[in-house]
Amino acid sequence: MGKINQYKHIFFDLDHTLWDYEKNSEEVLNELFLKYQLEKLGVISCNQFQECFEHINKDLWNEFNKNKINRDTIREQRFLRILNQFQIDDAELSSKLSDEYLMLCPTKPHLMPFTIEVLQYLKENYQLHILTNGFNDVQKIKLEKSNLHPYFATVVTSDSAGYKKPMTSIFKYAVEKADARIEESIMIGDNLQTDILGARNFGMDTVYYNPGKEKHKSRVTHEIDCLSQLKTIF
Repeated sequence: MGKINQYKHIFFDLDHTLWDYEKNSEEVLNELFLKYQLEKLGVISCNQFQECFEHINKDLWNEFNKNKINRDTIREQRFLRILNQFQIDDAELSSKLSDEYLMLCPTKPHLMPFTIEVLQYLKENYQLHILTNGFNDVQKIKLEKSNLHPYFATVVTSDSAGYKKPMTSIFKYAVEKADARIEESIMIGDNLQTDILGARNFGMDTVYYNPGKEKHKSRVTHEIDCLSQLKTIF
């Protein structure tokens, strides 16, 4: 694979691409499981608590990305649904878990392997940008606490743009904010629907980050399973 020199602007998704959502989330869920002694209330194990969270959280975010629910619904329903899975009917506990999760999770600094090394390498020759469906307040904390903020010229969230990936409008907004051109830009992300299909529909090249090496039939410009492989492209 030859190196590509046409690009000047590289747009990164944040969660699951640079910021290790699973590791950071699991750390917080473990803390909450112990603090609130959830095992005594009927949550069988911390692993089951985490697995239930992962499943419900993914479903809620899929609904959010399709404009079926808003951010408040995610925050209100996430732990309510999890507790219901364990036959725990406690709205007050759900609210406490939600508030503490939202407060603690963005402060966790764990990143995907080779994130800093690759960003340092790319920053020498490219303008780097964040394009995320996350929320302004939360993503700002993540970028600061994980020391990612200095690497990026612009940060666009669905909050700030008024649109969500995969809508082409958010890609147009991000490119214009970066003072970039489509043909000089490329999107890197882990989600085939929001990141890859959205960018492709906008006319932007893509790098599909697929650490799980999941099989798919989507058309992508490049595919990697480790961020270090970006050095072979750029």
